[in-house]
Formats: sequence, structure tokens, C-alpha cells
Amino acid sequence: MPEYDDDWDVPEDRDDPENEEDILEDEDVPDEDVPDEEDILEEEEEIPDEENTLGEEDTPDGDKKKKLTWKTVLLALVVFAIVGSLVQVVARGGFGGALNTTGGGGGSAPKKEHSRQEQEIRPPKQPKTIKLGNQRVPQASGPIIVINPGLVNPGGSAAVEGGGFDKKATVDILLKVRKSDTKGRAIGSVRSDKFGSIYARFTMPESAGNRPATLVAQQRGSTKAAEAKVITGGAVGTAKINKLVGRPGDVVTVTARGFRPGETIDVFWGRTTGIPVTTLHTDSSGGVGQAAIKVGVAPTGSSTLVLVGKRSKTTATAPFQMLAMYPSMKSKPYALKAGQRITLSANKFAPGERVLVYINSTGGLPAFTAQANGMGQIRDVAFNVPFGLKGRQTLMAIGDQSRAVVRSGFTVLPYSPSAEPSAFGGRAGTTLSFYVAGFAPGETVTAYAGSGSKGQRKIGTFQVDSRGKASAVGSYKITTADESGVAFQLIGQKSGGIAKASINMSQGRGD
Repeated sequence: MPEYDDDWDVPEDRDDPENEEDILEDEDVPDEDVPDEEDILEEEEEIPDEENTLGEEDTPDGDKKKKLTWKTVLLALVVFAIVGSLVQVVARGGFGGALNTTGGGGGSAPKKEHSRQEQEIRPPKQPKTIKLGNQRVPQASGPIIVINPGLVNPGGSAAVEGGGFDKKATVDILLKVRKSDTKGRAIGSVRSDKFGSIYARFTMPESAGNRPATLVAQQRGSTKAAEAKVITGGAVGTAKINKLVGRPGDVVTVTARGFRPGETIDVFWGRTTGIPVTTLHTDSSGGVGQAAIKVGVAPTGSSTLVLVGKRSKTTATAPFQMLAMYPSMKSKPYALKAGQRITLSANKFAPGERVLVYINSTGGLPAFTAQANGMGQIRDVAFNVPFGLKGRQTLMAIGDQSRAVVRSGFTVLPYSPSAEPSAFGGRAGTTLSFYVAGFAPGETVTAYAGSGSKGQRKIGTFQVDSRGKASAVGSYKITTADESGVAFQLIGQKSGGIAKASINMSQGRGD
């Protein structure tokens, strides 16, 4: 057999004589190192660690040549699988889609809630006003509403009542957050009775929060509208209190624990901010035992007594059912003339609170204020009825803290003065004067002769006394034209009262 160089590639059947000629014919095959079995075993032992995924072998020229192994293929498959998974996650909406924080599943956005219907708010017709002291009040009573109670929690209920609307009219009840809003949230409607009065209960929306809002009562198809402010308050947790039901001014006994020793505690009713109604002090164990306090002002219904430590900020609460306040008010006399004095009295307001009194409106500044005593009473508050008020007037008293409200009224009677001339007839050149009564005390009176807007002429002015009377005033000389008769009108500048008289008429006497 011929000898073979170990550097040649030899088939596995190299020792088979039948293949000798084939082997010789393949001598022109390019030289490649074909390792024998022992070389292969040695190379496998020399394979580096897993970081080498591509094997290398020496070529006859000394270059290293990369070759593909089963580890390389496996690693490539793993990489492709990971990349494919990442592509699918991104295609479904990103990594955030795997975390569902909305309850909708799959990272979908929460459904948008439909807001309640909003309605256009028409600006109310501004009434004429007259001056009362340093304030201006409406001259006539128009639409007016009040909230009872005016202090209500979000989610709580209250009543809206009022009057001055057309009879049997539909009145929409709207709620707006800011006074400047031109649209309001529709929360209901009510039909007025035969007197134009309305009464309806409504629920304060939870979304209103603890901010003041404005309730609007707007008559459909009319400019008649009225507004009232709604004051909201919050309520908090639980604690111990000996009495679970009461109204402002009642006395309850409170027990508290868990504060710092010797700490001052602020006491609130139905809130945790503002000026506390009173303060308590803890003992050496950080507790308060059997402390008697007065029930303060809070929204009607489920409320809370709140104790807040000044240093520790520890809060203890006690549930309390706040009873509604139903104040009453009366005025005397019930009917009087402008310029005369009227006296008001009321009771069942919160002890010591300021009471705001409005005339014909609950918007803007009150006509005047009064201070309730320790029993929640207002005694003998008097004021002079301003000139310009005519007919039926509405009085509204609202507790500044409790928002308890009471409505009353009075009637302003017209002035009906009288006048008599010093003579009921006479020739041209005769001078006459007048005797008058029934005018407003101390007012100026203007006298006119003739009738009609064109024929009437001013003949003089004079002032009546403190009883509204005057004698021999307004001198007038009869002319030739007056011999057939002339009429006079005497008008009070403040009261608007008109006295009539005449001379040389067929009846022969003044009117």
C-alpha cells in the first residue's frame, strides 16, 4: 500500500484497496487540514468556556476560520424568542398595559362620566334701590329665596323656599360654583303655588366639596330669578360624648384620651379649621375627663365634635346629631308709614351669634345686623322705615354662623295728606294760603296751580312741622283766569303724598 501524508484528508475507508484509485484522482483537491480522531478529541478539550459560541481552526495559511456550532444555534433561537415577545408586548400597548390600575382591564382608560346637564343662567333684572343708613336696599319686593338650613354638608339635603314668582309657574333650581358663572348645574324644578311661592327639597351634590356655592331659582320664560348662598361644611370621625343629640347652646360632657400631658386642645363642631368654639386642657396622662362644653354651630343632621391637640395635632372625634334650628321673628307695628320706626325681635338663633337682617333681598350686604344674646335672642332692634318703600316688604333674618333663617314682613302705608285753601273763592287779586296736614314730619312740600303737565305751574314751597302740618303757607294771588276756577296740588318731596284743593269751583269747596 502506498504511504500517505498525515496532512491529507483521508476518507474513513482509506484502508480499503478499492478506493486507492479514487484517492489518487483526488490529489488536486485543495489542501485542508482534516483532523484525525485523536486531534478532534484534543480540540474538544481545548474549546473555551461558554463565551465562545463560534469555534476557530487554523487554515494552512495560518488564518483562523469561524465555524457554526450547536451552542451558537441554540443561543440564536433564545435571542429570537425574547425579541419576538418584546415586539408583541409593545404592539399591544407597551409595558403599561400589563398593569391595570383602572379596573377596566388591559390598561384601558377609564370611562369618562357624563356631567349633569348645565343650563344657561339669565342675569336677573336689577331692582331700583333706596338708601337705608349706609346701605342700599331694593325699593320693592321681587323674587326671593332662602336655603333652610343654609349650612349643609355635601350629600346632605336642605330646602329652598321663597316667593315673588308668577302663580303656577315652573321654576328651575340651578347650582353654580362661582357667582360669576353664566351656567348652572340643573338639580331640579318646582311649580309655584297660587301665591307665587315655592318650596322644594334638594340634595347638595357630593362634588360640591366644602366650598360655598350659589343656588339659583329661575322662572322659565321670564326674567324673574333669585339667588341664595349655600354654605357647606365637612364632618369627621368618632370619639366619646355623653349626649348624642342636641342643638347649638346645649351643654354636653366630653371625655378624651391619647393627647400629650398638659396639652391645649382646640374644640370644633363639624369642622377642623377656623376659630375654635372653646379650648380644653389635658391632665398628666394626656386625657380630658368629664369636661362640660356648649354645643357649637354645625350643619344640621349627622355632625361631629372635633378635638385637635395644639402641639401633637392628635385628633379625637365624637359623632353628634345636630338638631335643626327654627328661629322666629316678629315686627311691630305690622303696618306703618315710611319714616316711622319699626321694632324687631327674634329668638332661637345660636347663642351669641351675629344675625344678618335683609330687606327684600338676601344678596349683598345686609340692611343691618344684630347680636343674639346667650340664649339666642334678639330684643327690640329698631330702625326707621326708609322713604321709597311702598306696600308689602319682606324681612329676612339669617344667623351668620348657624345660617338658621326666618322670614317675616311688614306693610308700608302710603301718605294721604290733605290741604285747604284759606278761601274757596274770590275775585282777581285776592291772596290765599293753605292749611295742610298728613305729610311726613319735617318734609318740604311743593305747591302747584293748574292741571295737566303743560298747564300746571309751580307757585311755591314750604316745610311742614314734626307732625306733618303747616298753617297759612304757600301764598297765591288769584288771577282773572282763575275766577272761573283753579285746582291746586301740594306734593311732599320725601313721602310722595299728594294733597289736592281748588277754588271758584261749582261745588264751592276744596277737594
